[in-house]
Amino acid sequence: MKPEKLSVQELFSRERRFIIPLFQRAYVWNQEEQWEPLWEDISRRAHAHLQRLGLPAEGKVRTHFLGAVVLNVANVMGRGISRSDVIDGQQRLTTLQLFLAALRDMSGELGADADDIRLFKRLTRNPDCEEGSEELFKVWPTNSDREVFSQVMSAGSPAALEARFPENTGGRPRMVQAYLFFARAIAEFIRSAEHASSAPDRFLSLVSALKESLQLIVIELEEGDDPQVIFETLNARGQPLLPSDLIRNYVFMRIGDAEGNRLYQTYWSHFDTEQVMVPGSDGESRFWHVEERQGRLVRPRIDLFIFHYLTMHTEDDIRIGHLFKEFRDWRDANSTSNEDFLKDLKTASHHFARLIAPKGNSRLEVFASRLRALDTSTVHPLLLFLASVEGQGIPVAEVDQIIVDLESYMVRRFICWQTPKNYNRFFLSLLTKVKQAYAARAKADDTALADLPTVAEVVRTELLRSQEASAFWPSDERFREGWLNNPVYVSSRADRSAMILRALGDAMTTSRNEQLDLSGPVTVEHLLPQKGAIEDYPYLEISLPQNHDEASWRKVLVNTVGNLTLLTGANNTAASNHAFPVKRAKIVEHSDLRLNAWLRTDTRDSWNETDILARGEELFHFALKIWPRPA
Repeated sequence: MKPEKLSVQELFSRERRFIIPLFQRAYVWNQEEQWEPLWEDISRRAHAHLQRLGLPAEGKVRTHFLGAVVLNVANVMGRGISRSDVIDGQQRLTTLQLFLAALRDMSGELGADADDIRLFKRLTRNPDCEEGSEELFKVWPTNSDREVFSQVMSAGSPAALEARFPENTGGRPRMVQAYLFFARAIAEFIRSAEHASSAPDRFLSLVSALKESLQLIVIELEEGDDPQVIFETLNARGQPLLPSDLIRNYVFMRIGDAEGNRLYQTYWSHFDTEQVMVPGSDGESRFWHVEERQGRLVRPRIDLFIFHYLTMHTEDDIRIGHLFKEFRDWRDANSTSNEDFLKDLKTASHHFARLIAPKGNSRLEVFASRLRALDTSTVHPLLLFLASVEGQGIPVAEVDQIIVDLESYMVRRFICWQTPKNYNRFFLSLLTKVKQAYAARAKADDTALADLPTVAEVVRTELLRSQEASAFWPSDERFREGWLNNPVYVSSRADRSAMILRALGDAMTTSRNEQLDLSGPVTVEHLLPQKGAIEDYPYLEISLPQNHDEASWRKVLVNTVGNLTLLTGANNTAASNHAFPVKRAKIVEHSDLRLNAWLRTDTRDSWNETDILARGEELFHFALKIWPRPA
């Protein structure tokens, strides 16, 4: 490797293109963590030069190190401009170009002299290149960022760029935000009255900082250096890349440019470009990069997908913290061609999207939406496999039966307060048995097929087999006991009881009822309020379970299914802690849910523990239909 210390001006004054390979991740830097610190570095050096204007040469400003860039010089055919592939430092190079573009566009407006304006243009564009040509830009980002980068670099002014990307609920792309941040910062710096300096002098101080004080270490790889090894080593420390970034790099770095671009566009680009209607909590608008919580972990969807995909194929208990290494070992041992692997990965990603963001009403997607409330993802590798063979070896009806059994198993265990801590090993074992049963049936002729169990039979047998507390499938009797007596509402995870109530509401709806969309926000309401006044809800003289007094037993029952219903947030507030006749009237007036239809004809003036248990029994009949279990 050949290291070289270059100023920002020296780096970008050369007629050269810095190409970000397609395997690199998209632009991810943000204001708080990167843009503001970078601007502080630039502005401090510029202020130092401003203070030394007119002083002797010995008053030189000390230099500041902006980081390292690793390049792999590529061969260029014919008269093309020199090209270097960026192995490391792409975020830094891209951000510097966005800063320089803002500086270039603001220079004429804010009073820079002609020489400075020419310099800023030369630092952002290669000369003698036509407008619209890729070779025009010094830096050329990875595929998913190119369109936005081109528009930012050619906008001409902040106002023009804001017109191209108006502020809306989706937010502006990060490159647009970066340019506008630097444009505002530069304008404030140039217009500042500090040191009573003129605008040309303040531009000169920025030029001096770029020429002398802001430096990078540029490392060029030599023949025999392995870009893959260097890439992984450089990203092993500091702010780590996502495992999916390393995996993309690993896959595409081994494929030639032309073939790699074709495979990327055909099989991978959707991971980088597919958008969501509403951005995630961090402003992320790319579907596969929105973060999801699974257990105690928060990970981007693409990492979760590859984790479950790899688990499906290996049937091993993989640790997501070692995802890249696990993937690399698996792929090295796998003889599938790059195209076949990427094709399978893309197909599986469509199935996983149905699990992580279900939109349809298939039995798989209904289960997936309920799984989100249970916060259990260990069954996803099994579901991925079932989705991949649905209708192709296993009839759709059989897959639906498997889904019903799996959901019944998990919901019943949740209601009965059974731990999910061993689900990981249990569902891995079940996945192995399902794949073996599927493979055996796929190989068997018609005569042998009749003697083999179906995949659904294998699943049901495994779910019924264990009587241990860590794995048993609760019977109807155990299910009823938990249903009537176990609190399912917990304020910190109200979504779990809401899931149960939504399922009950769906089961109550018939072809004669209007189909209401319950996908919007609803809240869980307690018919006997958690903080209801004793004069409105007096205690009854009833036989109490052992170790309970009237208050403690009520505290248990108010959070059981028999005392819960669903309301909109506004209706919930209106009903609140009122006496039961008032509460009932407000629910009847505003709620159209089938779950609350019984209140229209109910005439009682009170609601107590006996009523809770009776309603629990009524709802339990629907629960048995939704979550059945073979005798």
